[in-house]
Amino acid sequence: MEIITNEKQAKEVLKDFNETALVPTMGNLHDGHLSLLSKAKEVGEIVLASIYVNPLQFGVNEDFDNYPRTLDDDLLKLEKTGCDFVFCPSEDILKNIKNYQAPDISKKLCGKSRPTHFDGVVTIVRKLFEVLNPDYAIFGLKDYQQFLIIKKFFNEMNFHTKIIGSPIVRESDGLAMSSRNNLLTSENRKIAPKIYKQLAWIRDNIENQSHSDLILNSIETFKENNIHPEYLSILNPDTLEDAKDNDLSVLIAIAVKLGNVRLIDNILIN
Repeated sequence: MEIITNEKQAKEVLKDFNETALVPTMGNLHDGHLSLLSKAKEVGEIVLASIYVNPLQFGVNEDFDNYPRTLDDDLLKLEKTGCDFVFCPSEDILKNIKNYQAPDISKKLCGKSRPTHFDGVVTIVRKLFEVLNPDYAIFGLKDYQQFLIIKKFFNEMNFHTKIIGSPIVRESDGLAMSSRNNLLTSENRKIAPKIYKQLAWIRDNIENQSHSDLILNSIETFKENNIHPEYLSILNPDTLEDAKDNDLSVLIAIAVKLGNVRLIDNILIN
């Protein structure tokens, strides 16, 4: 596995490779991230990962400085998965960077409470694509809105990179894997699986109850367990508009505060 630290090196090292698959990360890797590497190995001949804690996607009071940096451990994990190249740029990557605006769907869901977040995401991903020129890029579907935004953004720009979504990886109790799970207190970690359990209940009852009733009942259940929803929505998975009760394909999406930790999850029904 080779570590790349700057744009010049990246262009020189990668110029002769085809069918490259990129997994962009901010480090602090867990099994959910590593599943993206496995997906990258399925679709590409050369697997790239990037590790960069992107300040552009942090808002006010979102604690950029305290985001866990675990580079040595991350590199060991990537090497064990068979990653070929890791791009670990310095802050120089932001020099003269052009800022981009995310598509309008960025204003929904997480964008309501994090209005600049997705602009920062598409800006840094665009930069990574310019430097690494991947044929494929893999994004986890736990961040479904982010996946949709990135796919739409690069389709509109006619980028050749194919955006691929990879399924959510869960703990044995159903909690979606996330770096933020490590921030939960031991008591809240016991409560957290109720998030997915309630989403699964909505999925199992969606043909028998109205969406509004399912959402109201679920919000009550969450409040009883000291889980505070920021949003809970049943949506069209392509537009993120509210789905109709008889729609066959829907996205059940949620963001909650559990203690001081913000968690997101979703279930996609086709």
